[in-house]
Amino acid sequence: MSKARLIFGMMLIISLMAVGCSQNQDVVNESDSNKEEVAGVIELDMWIHQSGEDETNYNLERIAAFNEAHDSEIHINVEVVMDDGGSSYNDSLNAALVAGNLPDVLALDGPFVASYAEANIIAPVTEFISDEDRADFVDSIIEQGTFNGELYSLGAMESSVVLYYNKEIFEAEGIEAPTTIEEAWTWDEFMAVAKQLTTDDRYGLNLFMDYGVGEWYTYMGAPFVWSNGGSLISEDGTTVDGYLNGPESVEALEFVKSLFEEGVVSLTPSETQFESGKAAMALGGPWIALSAENAGLDYGMMPYPYSEVPKSPSGSMAYAVSSQADHPEAAYKVMQWMTNEESTIGLSRVTGMPPARKSAFENMESYNELPKKVMRDQVVNTAHARPTTPAYPVLTDAFAQALHAAALGEDPQEVLDQQVQRVERELRRFNK
Repeated sequence: MSKARLIFGMMLIISLMAVGCSQNQDVVNESDSNKEEVAGVIELDMWIHQSGEDETNYNLERIAAFNEAHDSEIHINVEVVMDDGGSSYNDSLNAALVAGNLPDVLALDGPFVASYAEANIIAPVTEFISDEDRADFVDSIIEQGTFNGELYSLGAMESSVVLYYNKEIFEAEGIEAPTTIEEAWTWDEFMAVAKQLTTDDRYGLNLFMDYGVGEWYTYMGAPFVWSNGGSLISEDGTTVDGYLNGPESVEALEFVKSLFEEGVVSLTPSETQFESGKAAMALGGPWIALSAENAGLDYGMMPYPYSEVPKSPSGSMAYAVSSQADHPEAAYKVMQWMTNEESTIGLSRVTGMPPARKSAFENMESYNELPKKVMRDQVVNTAHARPTTPAYPVLTDAFAQALHAAALGEDPQEVLDQQVQRVERELRRFNK
C-alpha cells in the first residue's frame, strides 16, 4: 500500500456505493477493442492504474514480455488509466461496467475485493489456480483476495507497517531494539520507551496523523485491535455489533488514546518529523525506509508492538479478472504472469514494497538480513488482511473516524457505539 493508495481507498467509499446506477460515461483511455479472437490469438484488454513512473514502466515491461512469450496465443492491449489519488480510477470502472465494456484484466486495491465482487465487477478465479501456486503466496494475499469462499484476486506485492527507530537516539538513550517477532515489545514496553524518548524538542513516536482521516488509520491502527484478540466484524461478516465496539476494540483505542494523552505522539506532525530527528520512532510503511535513506538517517526496523498476540498490517494493489471477460482462463494467465515469482521480485526492487510470494523472499537477499528481515517476518508470520466484506468502504471509514476521535481524547466506547449503527445499516444491504 502506497501513500496514494491510502487516499484512494477512502474516495472509493462514495463511488462504490453508486456502482450499477452511475450514468458517468467518461472512461479514461477507453479502449475500442472488441476482445475478438483474431487468427487464433485471443485479444484481451487490461487496465493498470497510473502509479509512480518506475512502477508503471515496470508493469508495462512485464506486459510486453507476456505478449512476446504468448505471441501465438494471447495478446494484451494495456491501458494506463488515470489515477489521481482520488476516485478517478474507480469512476472509470463504474462507467465501463454500466457501458458493458469492462477490461478483461484489471488492477484494484486489495482491501476492496469484496466490494468489487459484490458489485459484479470481478469474477472468481478459484478454478484456475493450482494448489502449488496458491501455496507460494503469503497467507495474507490469499486472505485479502478471498470472498465467500472464492478467490478473486492476487497481488504482486504486499505491504507492512514496522516500527522504525533512530539508531543514534536509541544508542544515546541506551535502548536495545527488538529485531524478531518473538522479542517484539508489548504495549506496556512500547509506551514506556516512547515516554522515555519524548523530550521538550522531540516526540517519542510518529503515527503519521498528517495523512488525514482515511485508510491509513485503519491500515496502521487495526492491528491494535487484532493483537488484543478483537475483530472489526464477525467471522461470518453479518454484524459489527459486539466486534467493532467490543471490549477488545475499545481497549485498543483506549491505548491509542493514551499515547496522545501522554504526549508521546503529535496530532499534527511535520511531514519529515521522523527523518529530521524530531521523532525517535515511527510506525510507518515501506515508503518510510526510502525517505529515511534519502535523508541520510541511520535507522532500524522493529516489529509492530502487540497486546496478546503479534499482528501486523497488510494489503496492496492486486489483479483480478473482469466479470465481463469472454476468455476468463486466458485472462487468468495474464493475472498469473503479473504475480509470478519474477514479477514479484522485480516489482519489489522497483517499489521497495515486500513481495507477495514466499519463493520471492527466499531469492531476495535483502529480506534475509536486517533491517528488511523484520518486514519479511511480519509479512510471512503476522500479517492480517483487512476484512473482506462488501461493506468495507463504510467499515473502514467508521474505524478511521473512531481512531481519530480517540486521538482527540473522546471516549472510544461512545464513538464506536455510534459508528456501529451506521455500519449495521450498510450491512443490511447485503444481509438478505
